[in-house]
Amino acid sequence: MIDTANIWDKCLNDLRYNVKDNVFTMWLRPLSAHQEAQTLIILAPNDYFVTYIKKNHLQDIQQLVTKHSQGSIEEVVVRVDNASRNAEDNSQSGSLFVEDEVSPTPSEHKFEFIHHNNAKADIDANMRHNEPVESADTKSLSYLNPDFTFETFVTGKSNNLAYKACYELGKRQSKNRHNPLFIYGPSGLGKTHLMHSVAHRYLKNNQSFYYFTSEKFINQLVYSLRNNKIEDFKKKIKKVDLLIVDDIHVLAGKTKSSNEFLTLFADFTSGDKQLILASDRHPSQMTEFDERFRSRFSWGLTVAVDPPEIDTRVQILQKKAASYGMVLPKECALFIAQNVVSNVRRLEGALNQVFANANLTGAQITLEMVQYALKDIVAMRVQAVNMDNIRKIVAEYYDVTVKDIMGRKRTRSIARPRQIAMALSRELTGDSFPEIGQSFGGRDHTTVMHACDKVNELRAADPAFDKDYKTLALMLQAG
Repeated sequence: MIDTANIWDKCLNDLRYNVKDNVFTMWLRPLSAHQEAQTLIILAPNDYFVTYIKKNHLQDIQQLVTKHSQGSIEEVVVRVDNASRNAEDNSQSGSLFVEDEVSPTPSEHKFEFIHHNNAKADIDANMRHNEPVESADTKSLSYLNPDFTFETFVTGKSNNLAYKACYELGKRQSKNRHNPLFIYGPSGLGKTHLMHSVAHRYLKNNQSFYYFTSEKFINQLVYSLRNNKIEDFKKKIKKVDLLIVDDIHVLAGKTKSSNEFLTLFADFTSGDKQLILASDRHPSQMTEFDERFRSRFSWGLTVAVDPPEIDTRVQILQKKAASYGMVLPKECALFIAQNVVSNVRRLEGALNQVFANANLTGAQITLEMVQYALKDIVAMRVQAVNMDNIRKIVAEYYDVTVKDIMGRKRTRSIARPRQIAMALSRELTGDSFPEIGQSFGGRDHTTVMHACDKVNELRAADPAFDKDYKTLALMLQAG
């Protein structure tokens, strides 16, 4: 008997590396499959999906299915999942279609304003489900995480300015308003926590808001455009006091959606209204947008949320433990903080793993117990810090290839990432200069020494360069 589920999983795994991440997430991941005789039936959420898959991916899928089934599956058919269609027909509104440059979020079909708790949101999957909150002015407001308040946010050097800026916005009569407030930083560091905190304060002050992930915002815009309801859509949004759009960088390249957003931007950056935007990078680095957008994003206050330093990580762990009614000894918190450095979400995930072990085994939380509970995370961290992975991560970060880094080209766009990779190898692996030189295409040890000296010189002179270096080091040491 053929294991169809295993075959489809293998096909998806291959497809993941052949397409862009956003294409895989939005178009391929929602598909499911089952077998009928010698035919693999791929189920899609709607007719639009079926058309897209047939046009863009069916040939690749057929080749992969033949390969992984060793020829036992002779045909691949794509059709609509009747269960999804029935659910859609029974929903309160029509499905969301897309303009030519937009990819949909297929599982979201209701025309409503909600917070979608997906992988991009800075919300740990182990937290309790969000509860709907309604203000006196608006009946269709976003879902808020009740745990995401200013009181539960742990501040440190990495996020203090962002916290203060958001806290000021939450004051009813604050004169220190910055519009728009643009918050940027990698995923999992608390951007969504801060934005929800502001929204909670607005509700407390009897003010209204909408919170959107960018994908949800795009889909609502597209639905409105397709159904000639765009003016109704914008009119509804303009009624509220606060508009929050997360992951605004996803709007890049979506011309119609971007232009409609600019009209809303003008309304929410004038008068008493407030706009909060969040992205994974500074507006000046969002080169996918034209200058109109980048300049507008920078009109107000731009604040960074960086990976937390070790003291803040320890505080986060102990505060979270206290909220669970658990006691986490200082040495245990320090061990977790030393081994999970990339973001808050992973930090809390490691803590949940420790507590799960304690609950299941009845063991007391000690340093030895924590070390055992997190042995796999520690092993993964150690495995990640090797020269092959350093080259791969640096190459991806600077949009060059590993072949470039290993090669002999001396253009600055390639030489600088190569020097950074060498310096990171020296710092994180402890290998000798000759060993690193050999690993980088048989280079002399003096070349590695020069690279390390140059990187240290640039870090001291250029804060932006130093920040990039630290970010890469954190990525490589991530638990």
